[in-house]
Amino acid sequence: MRGFLLIERKAERWGSILKSRQLRMLGVSASVGIIAGIFVGAVRLKLGLPGHKVFLWLTPVIVARLLGRCKAGTTAGALSSALAGLALGGNFAGGILGLPLIGFAGVILDLVINSLEGPREAGSQQRQSPYLSTIPIIGITSMFVGLLCFIKRLLVPAGVNRHFLFGISGFWYQFICYAFFGLSAGLVAATIACLINRRHRIRRGIK
Repeated sequence: MRGFLLIERKAERWGSILKSRQLRMLGVSASVGIIAGIFVGAVRLKLGLPGHKVFLWLTPVIVARLLGRCKAGTTAGALSSALAGLALGGNFAGGILGLPLIGFAGVILDLVINSLEGPREAGSQQRQSPYLSTIPIIGITSMFVGLLCFIKRLLVPAGVNRHFLFGISGFWYQFICYAFFGLSAGLVAATIACLINRRHRIRRGIK
């Protein structure tokens, strides 16, 4: 009976540690999102490329989620980024009406990343997916997030803004741009996180 009590106490202790770490990493993800939203809302790059803001805010949010391992990190980062951008007059969130889609995009990424990481039990090492499969899966998911942001732009009163590049414009041009920047954000963020994690594991002597 005493052994069972000790096991139960250890399980409760591990559970409280994991919960407290999740809360800390949730705060980190939200903070990164706020910084990204401030940057996007305050800096006007005027690149003339539709969807480039997706790359600017989504990349750091995904990096924070992958490194912090908070199960709701991308959702928190995406929403905090959108709210910070709105507070500064940025329009990448599409106004209040666009916030649900931004939150939905974060939920999709969290679900995919959580499935890649696998379940984590108390006191055990979290499963690591192969980098060659993790990076493209996150990239493709981020591409769909970029397309969700494109749909969000269609819902705002202004509709699709007129962008030109080499004389090319129109619906499909903007569609491709949003997909490209979403894909790029996922690939770059996943690559950065994988390289950092790999270096950290090598230092700790974990293969």
